[in-house]
Amino acid sequence: MNSSNINIGDLVKLKGFKKLDINETPVGIVVADLGINKFKINWADESIARRFSLTEIMHLDRLELISTK
Repeated sequence: MNSSNINIGDLVKLKGFKKLDINETPVGIVVADLGINKFKINWADESIARRFSLTEIMHLDRLELISTK
């Protein structure tokens, strides 16, 4: 899927986790489009988000679209 079409409510993951089990991959939902290619993400598993030091605000280049709403 093309990551430039990310909208509010879409399911996204952090890029670069192709070989990691889906249960260990940082997955979240887009809750706000902040402009300038930045999005506010609510991570599904806070412990995984903390392990990878993820913040709520993520740049488009670091996200991969999993599913649209």
